[in-house]
Amino acid sequence: MQELRTAPRQRRSQQSIDAILDAAERLIHDQGQVSFTANELAVEASMSIGRVYYWFPDMPSVVTALAERATQRLGELFDGLKQYAPTDSAPMLLRETISTLCEHIDANPSTVALCLSGSGPLDYGAGVRQRVVSLAGVLLRERVPGLPDIEAELVANTAVDITLGMLHEYLGASLEHRPHIQQELVYVLSSWLYSRYPQASNVAWSDALYPIQPSRMPLKVDPRMPVYPALSPLQHEAAIG
Repeated sequence: MQELRTAPRQRRSQQSIDAILDAAERLIHDQGQVSFTANELAVEASMSIGRVYYWFPDMPSVVTALAERATQRLGELFDGLKQYAPTDSAPMLLRETISTLCEHIDANPSTVALCLSGSGPLDYGAGVRQRVVSLAGVLLRERVPGLPDIEAELVANTAVDITLGMLHEYLGASLEHRPHIQQELVYVLSSWLYSRYPQASNVAWSDALYPIQPSRMPLKVDPRMPVYPALSPLQHEAAIG
């Protein structure tokens, strides 16, 4: 954790750091944005401002350390996801992944606000968001063989944007209503991906007037863009079965 002013040498020191980060977690969750002051943080952590500044040089460094912790915890959860067989259905895979993500959000409620904190040097949640985008890209390539990188990146980022928006609503809901939003997120992602990458037998591939056309990368595109071969229905066979 590079943002610390002083390196912890004892367990009690680490407990002080954790107390500061836990307090920042609660403040960001309660306020819905990254905007707390040093005084608010000290009060929430039940310590003096001097003690906060003993460990951290400023408030951005606290938020950066919190984001690093969230990224590490999320990575540990995702690493624990079991391996899926190609025959496993995409809705089941999405259900397990979203369940893992919600488990992280329940324990680390500031994660969504961090991911939505902005861009540029103050994009505190960039690491967390990229971790989720990377996982989405890996899962997508496993389900849709031959998918061009440019399309995989677009779809992965779009899926994460949808997910963050619904998780924002998830955090604002009551504990009783959260499972419904979680299931709705699985439904939204499953239906969208199935429409984009249907099975080869789906009539969407042969019906030019089908309401939602499947993804077909063109043989010829804008000359300023890379040229990719068109994806055939057979390449999507394992997509969202």
